[in-house]
Amino acid sequence: MNHKGQVLAIFVLLLPILLISASLIIDVGLSYIEKRNIERATEETIYYALDHLDQDETALKTNMTYLLNENIKNIYDLRLTIENEIITINIEKRTNYIFTKNKGIIKLQYQGKIIDGKKIITKE
Repeated sequence: MNHKGQVLAIFVLLLPILLISASLIIDVGLSYIEKRNIERATEETIYYALDHLDQDETALKTNMTYLLNENIKNIYDLRLTIENEIITINIEKRTNYIFTKNKGIIKLQYQGKIIDGKKIITKE
């Protein structure tokens, strides 16, 4: 029996599986990196806002929006609220990744406040 070319046949059969697996790994990794970058930018913006609560609310929201848009590209939905010195940021960003869950949508909600002189930031 002639076994020449068996390795080539197996390689050709497994190549699509290897490529799809590699694409999935890269896709999920990029999704986590993007989410972490959004979280970092949101936390920094809340720290900024907590330091500047004495500003006019409209000016503060404008500055917060500017900071978020500079650090996070292509924000789909952004909602900022400031009530009773509690700052809430809701962000939704759509991504172009193929395999990520939630169909390429990253949604985050953060809340920041000052309690006993300490800045408290919570992710909801």
